[in-house]
Amino acid sequence: MVNLIQQKGELNMTDTDRLKKAIEDSGMKISGILEKMGIKSYATLQAKIENRQEFKASEIAKLCEILRLDTDQMNEIFFSVDAECHSA
Repeated sequence: MVNLIQQKGELNMTDTDRLKKAIEDSGMKISGILEKMGIKSYATLQAKIENRQEFKASEIAKLCEILRLDTDQMNEIFFSVDAECHSA
């Protein structure tokens, strides 16, 4: 499991590498994903993919539908949790 990424003191839950791989594996172009998600700007989507902005729950659900991600894949990509964060 991939560890949480820490940037500027914030924990980022999205696994950027896995998400980029899922997009690549889908065969879809970013322009098609943008259109289906209703996001007007490539820069906005890129910022979310790279953890500079957070995905909304509705965006995660839509992206999972578009990329045909199952629940395990969704959790691995959008909710990566480092076990060390939970150890006492």
